Amino acid sequence: MRHRDILPAAAVLAAALASASCSGSGHADKRPAYKIPAETAREGESVPEGKTGRSADMLFTVIGFRTAMTDVMGTHAAMDAKGAFTRVRVLAVNTGRDIQVFDTWKQRLVTTDGKAHSPDVNATMIKRQPERLSVGSSMRVEFDLWFDVPRAAKAKAVRLYGSPPVGATTDPAPAEIALP
Repeated sequence: MRHRDILPAAAVLAAALASASCSGSGHADKRPAYKIPAETAREGESVPEGKTGRSADMLFTVIGFRTAMTDVMGTHAAMDAKGAFTRVRVLAVNTGRDIQVFDTWKQRLVTTDGKAHSPDVNATMIKRQPERLSVGSSMRVEFDLWFDVPRAAKAKAVRLYGSPPVGATTDPAPAEIALP
């Protein structure tokens, strides 16, 4: 092959490689989805849909919700509520490139009277839920948040806080997710 024949052949080869990498079939836009087994809702729990919000690199979805529980029982203890327990099941996904720390004690349940309630320490411990949880990059976790609120209080929303991303100088704004 002579030198003048190599250049056209190289151009044809480059064009063929470029077209092979861009199939044009539309499949590049449709990525496969993980098949995650469904989990049965617990007794008395509602399963809200479309209840998602973001705080910094954490994407939160409320996947279960129950109110008016008078007591909590675990493997090692039981306790009556001072008012009534509200349990919020949360799916948290770290969409960032660095570890995010989920801090249970920063989260709040907002009631219709406008008050923000902290998680209940004893119910959280009895149900063996995390106090602080390192959520790795692209990692997803689900857990319960437990609140003890006055019996007459009605839950309006849950206010969820992610951790500041790398380089941030302030805490991120919370995700406030309306509850059914």
